[in-house]
Amino acid sequence: MNSFLKVNRLFLFLIFCLGTTPLWAGPADWSFLPGGTVFKPFIGDPQEPLTGIISYLNEVNYVGQVGGTLEMVRYSPSDGAQFGWGLFGSGYILLGQDGATFPMQAANWFVGTYFSAAIDDLSFKVGALHESAHLGDSLENIQIPFFYSRENIHCALSWQPSDYCRFYGGMGDWVDINPTGDPFFAFMGTELYSPYWLIDHSAMRAYVTAHFQYKAEVPTLNGIPQLGLDWVEEYQIGLQWKSTVNNSRDIRIAFLYYNGPNAFGQLYYQPDNHIALATFFDF
Repeated sequence: MNSFLKVNRLFLFLIFCLGTTPLWAGPADWSFLPGGTVFKPFIGDPQEPLTGIISYLNEVNYVGQVGGTLEMVRYSPSDGAQFGWGLFGSGYILLGQDGATFPMQAANWFVGTYFSAAIDDLSFKVGALHESAHLGDSLENIQIPFFYSRENIHCALSWQPSDYCRFYGGMGDWVDINPTGDPFFAFMGTELYSPYWLIDHSAMRAYVTAHFQYKAEVPTLNGIPQLGLDWVEEYQIGLQWKSTVNNSRDIRIAFLYYNGPNAFGQLYYQPDNHIALATFFDF
């Protein structure tokens, strides 16, 4: 079965889940293009569809990313649960520096869809993702580009017992993977927040995140397995600034540490270990 049919079937499954919800949920309210999302994004996940600028501190590299999630439909039964369906996408570019220019080294592109549900302090999401990667102009005469394209099905469960902490975990499987490899992956993480303090009609708080991912896939280079690239870890410590406490839009400034395989597909067989200063725009 080709990847188009696989993704098409998942679309039908997600529509079926959303469409059959009223059969058991009782009276409810439907919303088209509501604000925010039922399932909150993982701000510590390096591949979450976010918008930001990352400047490496231990090497001369920069990452620019533009992405986001658009909740198309939300269903809110009278029992307090919420269900949502939406689309997400993002683009990442890795830039070097050559004098006053910043040549592109690599780029990743993501697009997908999801169905989510939340009740009380628990939320759940199942989704489908397409990823492709492309070599930048500055490396075309140094490295031979290869075909990197894949689709996965993934799910995640989040528990947020208070405004100060959140814990999550999930897993997925690459239903179509190029270059080929073991398709299984799993992840877990946490987000910790301080109380807000008010600054001239705005609100700010500190936060810390930790994200871990296991990848069963072992990249190969010239037929040689590149061992030790099956584990991803990223930590952030920073500040989150909002216009009001209840506003879902914010700006974050953080120091981050990443260790694992390179997140850019054309460089995925290379280890990456960096410290960076990042600015994110959560809209």
